Amino acid sequence: VVPELTRGERPEEEQSANLPLDFRPSTNTSTDERIGTLQRMVRENPEAFDAHVNLANAYLQKVRETGDPTLYSRADDLLDRAGKLEPHNPELFATEGTLALARHDFAGALERGRNALVLDPENARYHGLVGDAQIELGRYDEAIESYQEMVNRRPDFASFSRISYARELYGDPEGAIEAMEFALQAGSGVPENTAWAYVQLGNLWFSSGDLEEAARAYDHSIRTLDTYAPALAGQAKVAAARGDLAQAVTLYRQAFNRMPLPEYAIALGDVYAEMGDRQKADEQYDLVREIDRLYRANGVNTDLEIALFYADHDLDLQTSLEKARSAYQERPSIHAADVLAWTLYKTGDYQEARQYASEALKLGTRDPLMLFHAGMISNA
Repeated sequence: VVPELTRGERPEEEQSANLPLDFRPSTNTSTDERIGTLQRMVRENPEAFDAHVNLANAYLQKVRETGDPTLYSRADDLLDRAGKLEPHNPELFATEGTLALARHDFAGALERGRNALVLDPENARYHGLVGDAQIELGRYDEAIESYQEMVNRRPDFASFSRISYARELYGDPEGAIEAMEFALQAGSGVPENTAWAYVQLGNLWFSSGDLEEAARAYDHSIRTLDTYAPALAGQAKVAAARGDLAQAVTLYRQAFNRMPLPEYAIALGDVYAEMGDRQKADEQYDLVREIDRLYRANGVNTDLEIALFYADHDLDLQTSLEKARSAYQERPSIHAADVLAWTLYKTGDYQEARQYASEALKLGTRDPLMLFHAGMISNA
């Protein structure tokens, strides 16, 4: 039985890494202004709980805009101080949970989200936080209930975008597209959030095979937020799919220069490899390892992402398998099952790989990469 919000009903270790990367945006944003204001408030009144928590949230928003993981440590420090001021405030728990999500500590995020709900069970955002953690932990029935509670209380941008993701997981891309359009209609007061939603819409169209609609959505994102890195990467993906590899290189380089994320370095390396330039491809792949060190130094668990990168590129497959098993143990989601299946396939264990590939598709997800992995494993 498909849960309600996925059916037809539509309710309203590491040392610090010194990298040649610049996470600063080329122009100031409203987030920068907010950070400056809140920094002054914290300096002028060190006992102001709200200013500490709001500044931590502003830093987390800034990570979304720049990809700079060092801001997680700043947020951590602020929340430690806020915890000494009001240790049982639900906003403290919720912001700690948001930070835990960003660092891929999903069990910690679930605990903090539930702590927030105990204190304020009617808060829609807290239900969303709990649902996000449950999704990543593979607790899909519980997550659906949390998202339904969220949208029942507040049918807005945040809840509709989560419904979109839930419908996508349950193999309903058409419903996912509709829900993301609802989110855009509801609107967000943060331009980056709106630009992000257009990128998610583009990704849904891309996975559905409609490059024209995907390109249109990525273009909308760019118009919402000029030179927005995820939208540039989306445009690069469309260019590569159309066979325009030179344009894909240009766009991926622009995306990476704006926001040096490992996925952009990987994609750029893959395009170089497709063009036959192994040296430039390997340079990008080496950079991925360095970026991973920076993320780990700032408390981000990247086991799942690095396991997939290694398996895709036949790099240190034993380490890839170990990281995939560790990730699945901590977060037994369908995506972790998919990565574990793929690493098992790459190391020659086709029987166990097939078990996890089946688990990865148990919700009916129509993700092209997961289906490709399952097909290759079944064929083997």
